[in-house]
Amino acid sequence: MQPSIRMRFVSCYHQLSIVRVTAIFLLLLAVAFSAEAAFAQTGYTGIFGGGPFYKNASANITEIENSGFTEAIVWSVEVSTTGDLNFNGEFPLTSGGAYVGDSYYPNFPSDMATLKLGTVKRVTFSIGSSNYGDWENITNLINAQGTGPGSILYQDFQALKTAIPALDAIDFDDENSFNSPTTISFGVMLGNLGYHVLPDAFDDSSYWTNVVSQINSQLPGTADGVHLQAYAGGAGNNPCVGWNFGTVPVFPGLWDLNDTPSQVQSTMTGWHNQCGIVGGFMWLYDDFVGNGLAAQYASAINTAVGAPGFTLSGSRNVFLNQSATANASITITDVNGFNGTVTLSLSSLPKGVRASIQGTGNTRKVVFTASSSASTGFTTMTVTGTSGTITQTLNFTLAVSAAVGTTGTGTEVNLSSEFNLNGIYTDGTIYSTGGLDGGGYSYSANLLTTSRVFNGTLFTFGPANELDAVGCSGQTVTLTPGTFSSLMLLATGIEGNQASKTLTVKYTDGTSTKFTQSFSDWFTPKKYSGESEGVAMAYRNFDNGTKDRRTFNLYAYTFTLNPAKSVKSVTLPNDTHVVVLAATLLPVKH
Repeated sequence: MQPSIRMRFVSCYHQLSIVRVTAIFLLLLAVAFSAEAAFAQTGYTGIFGGGPFYKNASANITEIENSGFTEAIVWSVEVSTTGDLNFNGEFPLTSGGAYVGDSYYPNFPSDMATLKLGTVKRVTFSIGSSNYGDWENITNLINAQGTGPGSILYQDFQALKTAIPALDAIDFDDENSFNSPTTISFGVMLGNLGYHVLPDAFDDSSYWTNVVSQINSQLPGTADGVHLQAYAGGAGNNPCVGWNFGTVPVFPGLWDLNDTPSQVQSTMTGWHNQCGIVGGFMWLYDDFVGNGLAAQYASAINTAVGAPGFTLSGSRNVFLNQSATANASITITDVNGFNGTVTLSLSSLPKGVRASIQGTGNTRKVVFTASSSASTGFTTMTVTGTSGTITQTLNFTLAVSAAVGTTGTGTEVNLSSEFNLNGIYTDGTIYSTGGLDGGGYSYSANLLTTSRVFNGTLFTFGPANELDAVGCSGQTVTLTPGTFSSLMLLATGIEGNQASKTLTVKYTDGTSTKFTQSFSDWFTPKKYSGESEGVAMAYRNFDNGTKDRRTFNLYAYTFTLNPAKSVKSVTLPNDTHVVVLAATLLPVKH
């Protein structure tokens, strides 16, 4: 059986550490190389983990993303008597049918998506443990409410899927209840919500065989794997003996406290030779966070269960400017004697972006070219490698930003008299001004540059290392008199997303137009109406001269003016958590 939550967190608290990512990002072209993906196989190489997936998780997400594991199994979801969901009694996920996790770990959904930019192809949440209660609560709730849209379980798991689109599957770690009618109903409900399900068994093979069979008879393909514990309470289990689920593969798991990577490889190889297992998993990531063993254990399983094939590795993020080019590196690695020819193809591109795959042999590159009006924003790109019946994929993010330049259309608004924040610093600068957000963080002048050209419109920034940004507090800024089609801002929210803020443009005839706009936090783009990606950056600076190597953003906002009236001024939002860095008036097109 799985060790209890308390046992698990003793390990977690001693092992968890915050590790800074050390990949070097070039100006507006960031490339972090992912580790090898799974070998040519049809199953999953999984890793169970708890707190490291959501507590101070940035370095841990990077490690697993690049580890070679293809399934991340986040453990353990607890189900309360009312149906509320939480991780380990410390991270509330849902309440009353609504997702509440953003109040606790707002980066968690994006972290789960980031995992799948690397070697991870499936994100699974595990329900239950050796502790009593979760599955009994599920049984009681189903007996009382059923599993239809009106039931709390349906609403909570629907809210979970909506909030975390990267979530693919639910692991059934029922070690006490074993109520087949409600477990089957629950599995079918999850299948109808778009989840796959996997039993997490350590004994009673006949019970789990029946559960899988019944779920798939009602909704074929819902149960598409079995996690078999071959450690702790399941020690001595052999996936080749007594655990036949027909066409549904069994993925046996081992525990790092019992087996080294070489021992895992030896055991998994034996099972692969005996009955052809195509995957497996490790318990428990919390034991070896950040010490390099994750990649070693993943490699051990991949080597044991893999057939001749190839892997793809390469760029994690590519930053592309309008009117420019950028490259993504792709490396093909032959595995287990593979000597075939690999053909690469690329998924659909954003509007205004072209791409070509260049090179031969095992080193290739994708060359992206953006027009001056290419759609800005983030797109998940997929490179697919094909050789006969073997297919591998590599995902990475393409971020398109405004062009770097000094010429463009528009009448720039002079904000210098309102500058009250030091929001832009050159890399490596040590400062004590509080930066953009008051907490010491700022935009990188090296990445932002002195000016940008968004769809042909010029924006010039204030001087780096000085007052250069406007923390809004209802200031009125004088505009150059004249008729214009629109006012554009390059701005951001800080300290969270800032919803429904008011700007007012006054005209010389005494009339005015009010606008209501929501502003995304510089770390969490929400794609609000009227908001576009202005500049995506591979890091931000901290006041001790270091970098926070995550992606940060500066957004573009367009406010349509009355082209028949001459403008006088704009009154900015009365909210210091909205920051404006540049503004330009666009001419009327004739």
